[in-house]
Amino acid sequence: MEVYTGVKFTCLTEGATYKFDERLAALNSWAFILAGLGLTPIHSAGAYGNQSYRTGKTSLIITRSGMVPEEDLLPENFVSIERLDAQSLTFHTRGTAPPSSESILHYAIYQEFADAGAIMHGHSALIERHAAELSIPVTACFLPYGTTELADSAIDLLRSGAGTDCIILKNHGFVALGQDIETTGRIVLGYCERLIGLLKQ
Repeated sequence: MEVYTGVKFTCLTEGATYKFDERLAALNSWAFILAGLGLTPIHSAGAYGNQSYRTGKTSLIITRSGMVPEEDLLPENFVSIERLDAQSLTFHTRGTAPPSSESILHYAIYQEFADAGAIMHGHSALIERHAAELSIPVTACFLPYGTTELADSAIDLLRSGAGTDCIILKNHGFVALGQDIETTGRIVLGYCERLIGLLKQ
């Protein structure tokens, strides 16, 4: 797995607090579940994985960079992205920490697919190994995390129609998307259940 070196974009913080609703508790719960299932492995600087939900045309709430999922909701574990200055690759945010290193990926998917309401990104060597049997499409080549190139590869694969709810970024991790948090979480669990069925054969 690629060595984590931090975020690869600039942040401009517009405040330490942000508006949120009951969806934040749901996102936190799913982040904790995915971590417990080993789908967002913990490392020395946080966890390999990130989750988000859309809050507006150019805004979303996402797990912070370096977040270790907790069972209890801690608002400081999340960041509100208000908008992106694409030319300078600068996120305007609200919160007490930088957003996830994969914020570019989440932002790009929301901008491209109007019906995407939540995204969950995790890492599982077993899911990738059995991608063909699970009918999950895989991008053509490995690309560094947190980059526009990685986001573009995800968009291209999703646009192709090869996969509508889950794809795999080659040698990196899976990306699931759905209309809301619960749907997206259940998409991930569905693939896990199918994987277990394959492994038991």
